[in-house]
Amino acid sequence: MAEVPPDQPVKDAKRVQSLVYEALERNQTLPVAMTSLQIQGGNNTRSSFLRAQVDDLLSRPYTVRTLLQALDDSAKRLNSFGIFKGVAYGLDLAAPQENLPGVVALEGTLLLQEASTKRLRTGTDVGNGEVSAYASGALLNVFGGAESLTIDANIGSQRRSSYIVNYSTPIKNSHLWRADISGVASSSNKEWASHEEVLRGLRAKAVGPGAFGGTQEIGYEAFWRTVTGVKAHASESVRAAAGDSFKSSVFNTWTLDKRNDPLFPTEGFSIKLKNEVAGYLPNRQGDIQFMKGEVESQVAKSFWKENVTISLTGRGGLLWSFMKDGKTNIVDRFVLGGANDVRGFYLNRMGPRDEEDSVGGEAYAAGGLSLFSRLPGVTHTSPLRLHLFANAGSLLGLNRENPRETIAKLFKEPSVAAGVGLIYKHPVARFELNFTLPIAARASEFPRKGFQFGLGMSFL
Repeated sequence: MAEVPPDQPVKDAKRVQSLVYEALERNQTLPVAMTSLQIQGGNNTRSSFLRAQVDDLLSRPYTVRTLLQALDDSAKRLNSFGIFKGVAYGLDLAAPQENLPGVVALEGTLLLQEASTKRLRTGTDVGNGEVSAYASGALLNVFGGAESLTIDANIGSQRRSSYIVNYSTPIKNSHLWRADISGVASSSNKEWASHEEVLRGLRAKAVGPGAFGGTQEIGYEAFWRTVTGVKAHASESVRAAAGDSFKSSVFNTWTLDKRNDPLFPTEGFSIKLKNEVAGYLPNRQGDIQFMKGEVESQVAKSFWKENVTISLTGRGGLLWSFMKDGKTNIVDRFVLGGANDVRGFYLNRMGPRDEEDSVGGEAYAAGGLSLFSRLPGVTHTSPLRLHLFANAGSLLGLNRENPRETIAKLFKEPSVAAGVGLIYKHPVARFELNFTLPIAARASEFPRKGFQFGLGMSFL
């Protein structure tokens, strides 16, 4: 009797499955149904979680084409949780089902290869007036339902220390909605306003699909904020802000991003709306009360086979105090200026000033027009581009008796700068080295002529 090779059953099974697929491919409109599904792998993942992702595939009428599309969509859903590095489906013929006359019965197999449940990253960041070192560790699939526990630590020149512990979990096993709960502790050097700022608190939010195909964040945060380390030369405004304050707020962020690349878009547009209301929750009002709104938008268009790209970006915001005296806290005010927003000005050195301190404002508007061009002799796919830009911005204190007058001033008397430089698109960040030339600036502001280096994920 001839000896059967040990891998022969596997080869036979693959050959049978290949024949099944060939038959199905030749009959795209054939009515089929998947009557059973076996799951192989995924030992660290709860069966109830997996079943919630795949049960809707069973015993439903399909054609071959629609079933294969449903399996592909299901695989993408499972991959979106970030806990698998391999997801595949297999199909075999099954026994005919009396309750499915005229339908070819199939039995499916879900093959899962789990990703590592531990991740650790370390590195350094340089840019926007900040030099920092970071470490990030994560535990994935903590309880077998795509949960994650992340700890981030960051130590830098401006943000002296930042520690964030975040727990994230799908809401009701959904691949669309997640709930995040974070604990935050940070200490930052606000050198433009001669003090340090310490934050300690909690943030909880739900993230999911929003209107018009966008994404939505809805949440609550409670933060104890301390203005401390006031310098000897600090202004009266900064000295008056020293001490503690408690903020209890709800917030909502809606984002629609249709850009082909968020770091360096060559086509598409994006819109982001942010709203926050503080001090109006029952029994937990805190001692800070305000309403704050911001809007940000960008449009990018390429010409001449993407050799030239034009980008137009706009931002604006308004802060309205509900305090009896109508004053706002320096921690909550907007700041403006620097390599990542209005180039040609020192970091956060635009807007109202008290002595040598830039103390922020309650209303701002900023816009930037950039032209990116391929350098002569450089290939089309090179991440290096020539950059020509002009940007403008205004940051003002709000005239509460006549807010419209403040809004009109934002656009009538902007500070302006222009320049030329180089852009390098790295896979995780964008680098800019520009020569900036301030054209117009308010007397209270600190313009910067010369080279300016920026690193980040978002630029004006």
